Amino acid sequence: MKWLVALLLLASMANADFLLEQVTVTISDIQPDGSAHVHESIKFLMFGNYSEAVYDSGMTSNDLSYWSTNVGLKDVKFHVNPAKVDIRDFRLRPQPRNRCNPIQGVCHGELVLDYEAFPSYTDNTSATSIPGTGLFTVEKYKPRTRSYTLNPAALSFTATPEGNIILEPMVQLVIEPPANSVLLDVNPQPEDFNVQLPAHVDSLSWTDTVLVKFSLVFSVEDSIDKEVSDFLSGITLNFTSTLGSPYGPPLVVLLVILVGSYMYITMSKRKGEA
Repeated sequence: MKWLVALLLLASMANADFLLEQVTVTISDIQPDGSAHVHESIKFLMFGNYSEAVYDSGMTSNDLSYWSTNVGLKDVKFHVNPAKVDIRDFRLRPQPRNRCNPIQGVCHGELVLDYEAFPSYTDNTSATSIPGTGLFTVEKYKPRTRSYTLNPAALSFTATPEGNIILEPMVQLVIEPPANSVLLDVNPQPEDFNVQLPAHVDSLSWTDTVLVKFSLVFSVEDSIDKEVSDFLSGITLNFTSTLGSPYGPPLVVLLVILVGSYMYITMSKRKGEA
């Protein structure tokens, strides 16, 4: 371990005051519209008092550009492509320096990023996303069942000239499909992946590899109860929307007439039977 620290110290003196240690990007909580939660952990080493002061001065900063500029590491960034993904509810939380060695002048730091990754829409009222945007493309290909296909262009890692994603030894990509999903296709398969498809998997993880022709497809089948609930919710939503339109008042009058007529006919029949 001592030789590794010494090597890192030499590398820092020759290059920069910060050295990347580990990047973990986790995509989870995938929703029916293809949106997902993204959690990023970016860990690095810092060398010397100046880099420690730079780190400490940014502890209250939620500005990713501050960290990207001052740390000077290419992986201090979003690992999704902002041109393909609508990033919302972003939070950046620098963690306190830890495992500091005053003799060697080394400290460990970490940036924690959390945000929601949505497809892009033409406007706020549109229910249809712009094709090619979002982390996943969603298609309802049979009743109650949707397929989710990963959009590699929405990811932002180092890439080959052909556009294949390069995951270096210190970079890890983790994808957690929904609990009720069935994995249909994955390529390339993660290391030690011994599952016969189709099957449910809790998590998929890649590191130290090139994702050539990266593909990930899974399906989710809704329960009948959810389908009924969504149907009733749709009816309620449409009814509420209609009431707020110019056709609302006449519709209310018509409903009152129909209900009143039904009650009048029912009461008349009862009086006739009596």
